[in-house]
Order: sequence, then structure tokens, then C-alpha cells
Amino acid sequence: MSRLNVIFLTIDTLRSDRLGCYGFIPSITPNIDQLAKTGIRFTQAITGGSWTQAAFPVMLTSTYASMHGGCLGPLSPERPSPIKALAENGYATAGFSTSPLLSRSYGYETCFEHFVDLTPGEKDPWLRSVKGGHHLLKQPVTHAIAGMMGVRTRPAKIYCPASEITDQICRWIEGTNGPFFIWGHYMDVHWPYHLEDSLTQPSQIAQAWKDVIHLHDANWNGAEITPQQRAHYVELYEQAIADTDRQLGRLFSFLVDQGLDRDTIIVLVSDHGEELLEHGRWGHWEDNLYDEILKVPLIIYLPDGNKEVVIDDQVSTLDLMPTVLELSGCPSPPGMKGSSLVPLWDANAGKFQPRIAIGEMWRDAWHIIAVRTDKYKYIWDNRRPERPWLFDLNADPEEKENIASQNPKVVSKLHVYVEEVL
Repeated sequence: MSRLNVIFLTIDTLRSDRLGCYGFIPSITPNIDQLAKTGIRFTQAITGGSWTQAAFPVMLTSTYASMHGGCLGPLSPERPSPIKALAENGYATAGFSTSPLLSRSYGYETCFEHFVDLTPGEKDPWLRSVKGGHHLLKQPVTHAIAGMMGVRTRPAKIYCPASEITDQICRWIEGTNGPFFIWGHYMDVHWPYHLEDSLTQPSQIAQAWKDVIHLHDANWNGAEITPQQRAHYVELYEQAIADTDRQLGRLFSFLVDQGLDRDTIIVLVSDHGEELLEHGRWGHWEDNLYDEILKVPLIIYLPDGNKEVVIDDQVSTLDLMPTVLELSGCPSPPGMKGSSLVPLWDANAGKFQPRIAIGEMWRDAWHIIAVRTDKYKYIWDNRRPERPWLFDLNADPEEKENIASQNPKVVSKLHVYVEEVL
């Protein structure tokens, strides 16, 4: 029997509660939903990091963010390499990254046979850097005049769009004989959310600049976000999710057309979520370890699946690469901290041992650790070690009431896991 291909898809900043298969109505993600209908959907998947640089070492090496010198610089060669294990066992390997933090500069090309940094290379119009330029950029007439002169004034693309990464993946597959492992990272759902190529009218471009400038002021200078502005930003976020879903649909259709859907595993996951003012801020600030950030969508499609399997056990992104290696029939390199998830749906694969999930914010000397069970969330901050947070996730799913002082025994028990990570 030939070995299965693996496509590992990571979507930056994607909340599970915006996917139809996780209950969002009306659905804006028909292609992801269809993947889940014949796949394995995890309702309690917890990321190991609150932001990209902390999350990806956990996902791709099955080690904690704070291990091996931390996560801020290039990936340490001391971290185990599941990608190398796949390559040594006959897999062609390719990586396609649209994030500067997941680029060659940070060592993410290591062990990939083929690796592409997708960067748009655009710059903002010069008006943004001059005094009074922000005011002019927010006026439709500025862009109407610039358009007549053939000058681009929309915000520069920060990330390559989902259409381009999908094109690159499909082209590489066409020139490859299996088995293969592909990692593709999509950035469209990350702020500023705008689909830049759709900004063609002066009013649209002006509004995009209003959005960019206002949300920067809200995050850094305390500017208010009104309910109307919040609704607008959420709509942009959802439009970016819908567009990413369309491009994933192209990829899934390509696999069917090539007959690869019958021998390809697809893993779809997010590195972290996005706060939409649940705790007073917007985005994914590194020091936010609440569930709107740590709880992520996770879907695993297996070629022999014909119905949706829903798993409610808490799992960690630390477990993803051990799972991929088991499904691929490859031995795991030493040093990985996660466990294969296969026993959760295959009774013949042994028994999965439920455990706590760790989420970290690592920023040099600043370290915040969240310890999550199926009942409690404990958060410890080394800048305020005497003021931990404890939330009862069943009684208080929005994590509003800190009950640490009333539950010293629970705090003490969960702090043991903090000490293990430090």
C-alpha cells in the first residue's frame, strides 16, 4: 500500500466560531465545512502560542515555545524536525509561507526540499509618510485624482493573497511524484483584512485608509471603537475568511481533479484566534491568553473517511506533528513533547491520555503561561507572579471572573505545570 500524501494548511488568525462547521450562521465557509463533513473536527483544540512566533514552533516541531532558547529568533537546530523525518522516509517536502515571521530569515526553510517566501514587495504611497498625508488618504477625492494620473494609492499589500499561494501549491503538486508533504500558510485573515485587489473605487480606498489609521490609533493610542466600527471590522474579517475559503475550495477541487483526494491527508488549523473586543482590545496581542486567542479550529481529513467525526476531548497543537508522522508511517524524532491523536478515532491505535494544554506568550524576559484543563484556565505572568488568574471555563466561558483567590488548591495544582515549562 502506498503512503498517504499530507497537506498541512495553517490559516493565520482564524477563529473557529466563524466557521459554519463550528456553528456560525449563515455559513461563509462552505469548502471548509465540506472538509469537516467527511473529516475529524476537534471542538477543543488549543494552540501552544498566543501569536505567530510562539505558535509555530509548537505546531511544526512539537516542542514548547519557550524551549531551546525561546521563539523570537530563528528556529533552533536543537528542536526536533518532523519535516526532516518525513524527508528521510521518502517524502518530497515543500513549504509555502506568506508571513515574514515564518520565512527563511527565521529558519523555516530548514529541511524542506522546496520552500517559497511569498512577499508582495509593495510600499505604501508616499503620502502616508508626510505631514497631513493621513488626512488626504482618507479623502475619496485624493484617490480619484491619483487614479486619473495612473498612481496607486490603496494601502500596500502586506501579505500575498490566498489565490497566489493556492496557485503555487497546485503547480508544485503537478510536478511532483508522491508521496509528498506540503505546508501552506495563509495570511488573508490577518489584519488589515482588506482584499486589496478589490479596492478599485476612490471611496473604497479612502475607507480602507480610515480603517487602517483608526484601528492603529485604537490599539496604540486608546481611540474608541464604536459598535458601528466594530461591526464594520468584523464584516471585513469575515469577508477575508470567505475569500480564503474560496481559494481553499480551488485547492480541494484540484485534488479531486487529479485523483489525489483518495490518498491525501489534509490538516487544517489556525495558529491563534483574534480578539474582537471581548476583553477590551482588538487583534491578538501577545499577552492575551484568553480562549478567543488560544482556542483554534482543527480539522483532519482522512481519505477513507465518509462521515463527520467530532472529538470533544481537549487536544493541543503540540500533538499535530506526532499525528502526521503516525499517519505517514514515519518514526518520530526524539525530543517531541506531543502525542499522536490517532487513538481518539482509531480504537486499534492504543489509548489517548487526556492532559492539560499549555499556551505561552514568550517575549525575552516576559513570559506568560496558560494552563488549560477541560474545566479550568490558569494564567501566570512572571511580571505579576503574585496575581495569577483562574477561570472556571464551565461556569464562566467568557473568562470574566478571576477566582484564583477563592481556589488556592486548584492554583497550586495547576502551577506545577508552569514550573515544568519554565
